[in-house]
Amino acid sequence: MNQATARNRKAHWWQPVADALNGLRVRTLHITCPRCHEKGLIVTRWVKGPALKPLYTLHSNRTTADAVCELDNEQADEIRGRVRPHESDIRELLRCRRSFVLFSGGKDSLATYTYLKSLAQGDTSRLTAIYVDTTAGVQGSMDYVKRVSRYLGTTLVIVRPKVDYFALAREWGMPSFSYRWCCRELKIKPIQEYLKTIKEPKVVFDGIRAAESAIRRQYIPIWYHPGFECLSVSPIFHWSDQQVDSFINHNGIPKTLLHSLGSSTECWCGAYKTESDFRNLYDLDRELFHKLAELENKSPSGYTFIYKGGRKKPLTELERLILEERDSQHRSS
Repeated sequence: MNQATARNRKAHWWQPVADALNGLRVRTLHITCPRCHEKGLIVTRWVKGPALKPLYTLHSNRTTADAVCELDNEQADEIRGRVRPHESDIRELLRCRRSFVLFSGGKDSLATYTYLKSLAQGDTSRLTAIYVDTTAGVQGSMDYVKRVSRYLGTTLVIVRPKVDYFALAREWGMPSFSYRWCCRELKIKPIQEYLKTIKEPKVVFDGIRAAESAIRRQYIPIWYHPGFECLSVSPIFHWSDQQVDSFINHNGIPKTLLHSLGSSTECWCGAYKTESDFRNLYDLDRELFHKLAELENKSPSGYTFIYKGGRKKPLTELERLILEERDSQHRSS
């Protein structure tokens, strides 16, 4: 390839994707392109805005701007359901890439972590778990993550945001459905900063599953993450809830009561938490509950984490109700 051609390739968005896939035999992504009917790899492109990202066929034997064919909606919908991670691909990635698994302590990430450990077949020197201390999580989550990593005998790295959740929330306001700065600032950025220190070829595994939502069913389980600058892989993407539970139960993994809550405990920023979640938090981590209540009380906008029945319910009011209910139960018993 001459220098002009090399510069031309570098100018295209798909070049980092091609570089990340170079030298890999990723059966998962192999398709016959529905547009040009040639062999290629199915890839996606992160674009700001729509949850559903466009799909393309990458033709690695081409060196110009037409190295990709963009699929129309009908073609993309037909392809998405057929992209399933092959175990052989996961094994190859573990073998030839520095491997990281995002481990929150939740059941999906736990199943992913343990599954990867089993595929590594005893060689876990290149597998590292990453836990994000969002600074708004239940202390028990971090304790459990450390316990599991010791049990599995793998390296654990804990990363944190440069500015903690409470300071950011006081400056920017609490995150909400329409203002979700929390995931970017508390999770994605700390992972990015850590991964920048890893210079060798790498891959990041996560516990995303199609069963979680209609949007996630439209994802493909292997794609190039531009923020992490490497492949991002969801090995258990098509596992059912029952498969996750069965895999965990049959592998002797230490259990935690946190799994019974049905809600993530590593980040209590409030964007997706319900009254039931905050009632659980009151018993799990009273200190965190009170810190969130104080933050809420000082919100200049009057924001409350709980908005139910058309009205706001401050955490201080919820605490009063909890105590009244328990007092009533105690007297009646």
